[in-house]
Amino acid sequence: MSESGVVNIRGREYQTVAKRIADFRAQHPAWSILTEILDRNDETVLVSACINDDQGRTLATGHAEESRSASSINRTSALENAETSAVGRALAFLGLGGTEIASADELTVALKQQAGSDIADRYARWGTALREHLDHVYEFKTAAAAVIANPDDDHLLTAAAELYLDLPEEAAKVLQMAPTKGGVLTVQERNLIKTDQFFAKRQEIAARG
Repeated sequence: MSESGVVNIRGREYQTVAKRIADFRAQHPAWSILTEILDRNDETVLVSACINDDQGRTLATGHAEESRSASSINRTSALENAETSAVGRALAFLGLGGTEIASADELTVALKQQAGSDIADRYARWGTALREHLDHVYEFKTAAAAVIANPDDDHLLTAAAELYLDLPEEAAKVLQMAPTKGGVLTVQERNLIKTDQFFAKRQEIAARG
């Protein structure tokens, strides 16, 4: 997080909860922040936060819910994260949050969780595609290996390109994954499908229909 307590995320400036609390303490030293656990179970944690003035009047509230399975941090610290978010939202409703209700902390976590979810979903789709078209993928690998061993054989290149073009889109994406990320092709086989020669052959076959 920025030392200033203000973070630019996708063109908008968000304050960290720490900055909101520091501003609150500086402006209202006699006021208080009270938090309460509304629900806590094996799956989620729900926390509320209240901002009270020196007369005990509630001027703003905020709520936050965290899922324990949302991230590795939440598995051990869902309560802490929910409390921080609830306090940040309450302070924002009080007017100590700039133009954004969400804090920089909340948005950063949300974006990381979304990215993780997207990656997991993509790998799940690719895994399904690989299982459904394993025989076809194996045939392509065999053809690609033959082209690598005989780079000047146009018939082998044509056969490999035809097998590649016959693969469903999701299965073809599996072949584009790097070996270090679970891809099924060797580095040489993967480099083959990126060559101009292989691309030109695919174009030629596709044009013939």
